[in-house]
Amino acid sequence: MKVEEIIREVPELNYEFLSFESLNGGLCNQTYKVKTKQSTYVLRINSRQNEYLNLTRRSEVEVMKKANREGFAPKVIPSNYPEQFVVTEFLEGRMLEKDDLKDDRIKEMIMDRLKRIHRMEGQGRTCTPYDLIHGYLKGADQFQVKHPDGLNRILHRVEKIAHKRSNDKENNNKFCHNDSFLCNMIYTGQQLQIIDWELSGVGDLFFELTLIPFTNQFSETDEREWLKLYFGYFEEEAFHIFQDMKFVSMVREVAWGMFYSGLTKEDSHHNFDYYKFAEYCIQRIEQGIYQL
Repeated sequence: MKVEEIIREVPELNYEFLSFESLNGGLCNQTYKVKTKQSTYVLRINSRQNEYLNLTRRSEVEVMKKANREGFAPKVIPSNYPEQFVVTEFLEGRMLEKDDLKDDRIKEMIMDRLKRIHRMEGQGRTCTPYDLIHGYLKGADQFQVKHPDGLNRILHRVEKIAHKRSNDKENNNKFCHNDSFLCNMIYTGQQLQIIDWELSGVGDLFFELTLIPFTNQFSETDEREWLKLYFGYFEEEAFHIFQDMKFVSMVREVAWGMFYSGLTKEDSHHNFDYYKFAEYCIQRIEQGIYQL
């Protein structure tokens, strides 16, 4: 569906409609800011990625509604077509940035939100980091995307880590956002709201904990403090698990890049070179660097 068609379809968008504009920052979906006389909304036109990840958009919407009731996600506007698009209230605020991690108060807010997400129950969605990797690679194969050099070697190590992590029943069966990068955290000045729940599901909280550190060049000291901030104490074993899951996070980026290079091959909306990104991630992994 086109933006204009969706606006006509959704009463909240159509009533006293003023304008819409594209929002920057999304590499997966098309996202728009829609203004009416009464309010402002975000319209996300979904990509096809969840078809390959076995995650329904309807269950995503239910997760978003629960997170909104618990106070850390925007309100969802009901629609009959959640597989095609999602509309939420627009949050007046800004995305978090790397410099925000110098603010102890904001770091505590991030940890509070992550812990509350990890306590969510009964959502009926499973999405482990291994599900993400295999789903993206399956899609990439369907698009006939060439396997970069070194892919099989790193996938072999992922299998070993997955087997080892399967013994941790406590931390490996928690509901996770799975996309909790700074760009998906909106700071309103008073509250921290979490957006983009499409990859959420029961998974490994250690994978979740790596997402901000591996994309923001944390030092070893920073990582140890990060783990202590979440758990309330530091254990060397947790630090080793964290290193393994940083590796898995990098491999997820490889698989994501491969998948989207195939999905967007004929799409003029994106000018990001996903395949080069996948190759870059493999080069980093082979250098022993598990950071973007």
